This record gives sequence, C-alpha cells and structure tokens, in this order.
Amino acid sequence: MSPNHLIPADEGPLNAIAERVLKCESLTYDVGCESVVIAVRSDLLVSSQALADSPKLRAALEEVAEPRGNLAEVFGTGRVERSEDAAGTTRDPDQEPQPDGPLSRIELWRLEESRDAIDESRRLRRLVDDRCFTHEARPELRLPAVSPNHVAILSPHPAGCPATPPQPAPAPVEAFIEPPASGPVAKVTVLDSGYIEVPAPNTHHNLDARVVVVPGQALDTSTNPPTWVNDKPDGVYLDPAGQLDGISGHGTFIAGLIAHIAPQTRLEVVGLRNQEVEFGYLDPSVQLGLFETEVAIAHAMLRRSDADVIQCGFSFPTLDDYPSLPFAAVMAELRQPSAPRGGRVAVVAPAGNEQSRQRYWPAALPDVIGVASTNRRGHARAWFSNWGEWCDCCSRGEHVYSTFVDWDGPVEGEPLSDIEHFSGWARWNGTSFAAPKVSARIARLVAANPGLAPTDAWEQLLSDPDVEMVTDYTLSPHGVTLPRIPEMP
Repeated sequence: MSPNHLIPADEGPLNAIAERVLKCESLTYDVGCESVVIAVRSDLLVSSQALADSPKLRAALEEVAEPRGNLAEVFGTGRVERSEDAAGTTRDPDQEPQPDGPLSRIELWRLEESRDAIDESRRLRRLVDDRCFTHEARPELRLPAVSPNHVAILSPHPAGCPATPPQPAPAPVEAFIEPPASGPVAKVTVLDSGYIEVPAPNTHHNLDARVVVVPGQALDTSTNPPTWVNDKPDGVYLDPAGQLDGISGHGTFIAGLIAHIAPQTRLEVVGLRNQEVEFGYLDPSVQLGLFETEVAIAHAMLRRSDADVIQCGFSFPTLDDYPSLPFAAVMAELRQPSAPRGGRVAVVAPAGNEQSRQRYWPAALPDVIGVASTNRRGHARAWFSNWGEWCDCCSRGEHVYSTFVDWDGPVEGEPLSDIEHFSGWARWNGTSFAAPKVSARIARLVAANPGLAPTDAWEQLLSDPDVEMVTDYTLSPHGVTLPRIPEMP
C-alpha cells in the first residue's frame, strides 16, 4: 500500500536535483517501472461529481482530510496585479476562472499530517468509479476520482530534463534576435523557470525588449483558505558544491529561441520556481526553487492565458498513469468560446526526456500539442526523448543553440574539475527545446496572418509540404510515426 521508494540499481544514480527534491519532507514519491511519480504529501485533488455520487467516498475522505475549496475558488484568490515593470511595459491583466466552470468541479483537500497523498489516492479511488472525460480526437480519457497534486522537476532519471547540462557556445556572427519592429505581433506566454537579464557586455538587448517577466506563484495549503506566495525569481544560482544549478537559464534559453524563430513576437515569461527545497549545507534558510506543482502550473496557465500560444516547459508522469486533473480542467476552460482567442489559444508542451513511451502530462492531453525530439539530423528519435501515440509531433531538440547566462565555473551534472565559460550563449539538449520551436512556428504564422486562430495555425503548420514523418522503433516493437516540424531556413 505504501509508496515504493526503491529505485532499481540498474537505473543508475539520480541526477543532483532529483536527489535534493526527493529528500524534501513535504513531498512523497512512488517508483514505477518507467518513472518516478512525485507529489505533495499533504494535498489531494478530488472530483466533486465523485463526491456527490458516493457518500462512502465523502465519509472516508472527511476522516483523513479537510476541504480547502474548489480550484475555481483557489485560483480566484491567486492573481498577479496589472503593473508596470522597470522598462515601463504594462503587464496584461490576469484571466479570471469561471466560478461555475470546469475548475469548480475539482476540490482541493488537505490531509492530516500523518497521511500520504499517494497512499490515500489509491485507497480512496477504490470507493468510486473513474470519471469519464471525452474529446473528439480521443473518445475517452478516464480521469481519477482522487489524485495527488503532482510535482514536475528535472527528471529523477539519469537522462533528466534538460537531457544534459548546457554547453558553452560562442556568440553568433549575425544578430540572433532582431529588434522589436512595428506591425502585427503574436503573444507567447512561456511557463518556465523565469528569465535572467544578462549584464554587459553580453546583454541580450533585443530579447530584453521583448520580454515581460511575471512572477509565478506557489500554493500553501496549510492555511484555510490556501494562500499564494510569489516564487523566487530565476537567477544564476549554485548548488551546495558550487556548481551552476541545472535549471538556471532554462527559461532564458527558451525565450531566446522563440524570439529568434518568430521575430514578430512579444513574450511573457512566468517564473515558476517553488521555494520549498533547502539548498546549501551551512545555511538551511537559503532555498532554491527546483520543482513546481501541477496545481501551480495550471493556475499560471489559466491566469496568463491571454495569448496566442502558451509554451509550457513542464512534463511529469502521474500516479498510475491517469490524466492530470488540473490540466484537464484548465484545458476545458480554455476551450470555452468566452476564453481568450475565442477558446482557440495553442498550448504546447514537451514530451519529456526519460526515453519512455509512457504518457507525460500535460503533453498527453488531447488539446495540448505534445512535442517529442528528433536527433540533430532530424531522421530519428533523439536518444533521450519520450515518444508515443500520445505525442502530436516532433522537432529537433538536440544540440539547440540559444541565449543563456554569464557563468565561469563548474556546472551541475559535470565533474567539479570541469570549468565552463558561458558568455550569454549555450547549446542544450532536451524536449524542452524542441517544443518552443513549434510554439514559435505557430506564433510566426499568427503574426503573419492577422485574424488566424492559433489552433488553425497549428493545423496549417501540419499541412506544410516540408513536414516529414519520423518513425521510432526503439520504444515500441512496431514503431510510432510522428510528423516532424521542419527547421526554419
């Protein structure tokens, strides 16, 4: 019954971030055959319909937990006020959840201190049938009646997400990002680690001028009602050994990649870095955000959904491979005609880097464009990429070049003796860097065709004559074929 904490020896060592996250007392985890599912120990997400259908489920739940409100209520209290940043750019206002919309049908409960969300989810599920979520593309996705609040981190497996540490790269000979220009633009919201402005002389002026930074928020369920706390901004942070931590600059890299491919784009980067992991041996009060919860990411997706494209940089497995409850509800809400862009905003997410065919979320949801990675030549799956029928396309995520931070010293994931010299540029591997290419291509089409719905731009992109099919035979005996979104010339 208890979560399995035994990681097989043949899986190899955990990456450094996973080692720290799995030691966090506020989290719990379960080791499966292809993934490590991580969740907040105290939180349960419960279908209100399941509670209405089953008095037995409600009675059992009330014995071990207290209600904290439905997600529409919880999301309604966490907002980033419309404000002006240092450059004088005004943030767009937050989107409000529908009081009686899909989010109102998921309740948040806080478990007693001695309880474990993975244990309780499995126990309580046995008391009621699964819910049924239908969609024209995939007739049936079975949603759980009860679920933990899952956590997304850099993968617990050796491959990790990103798949490898970044590698220094020289500055480009020609301008990588054009100055902002007049004319129609598309807006891309990037949900990632945040954005780091690089000091002179390696400042990314043209990128800085396009980016509006919005703080992400983490949810504290110990209070009733729950409270939202701003996440720590991204920065050049070091691990306890003095190495550059494995997530610094991740959002900066993605923002630069999108701006490079889609010049007529304005970017909003939401920095999601939960602050609960103690970081540093000598001063436990110094903390870094190395993980984020699905509730917090889904909250940011809804709140900042006034965009043409939402680029979600997170990917995670779920307990017993059920779909993510918060993301299913948010996507249902974003498809309402009253939602931004008439319910036709494009949502893009990476498939993950665990070399697995298991579904990862939110990429596996029907209304999310899940992106796997090809190798450098584009003719096969990248060695690290997840891949399966639940993905929608692939793009090159190996040896990708983009904007990074300034750093001289060792990098997490490499030997301490290796000193790297970053001067604002890097190459990196991961599906995290394949997905933004698809987001950028959609944004580019929207900017060039005012009035074109983002979801229609995605369909147009798929019909491009340069789209080729890539089949992977390494994760499935019969192979899975995905359309490859070509590189820009």
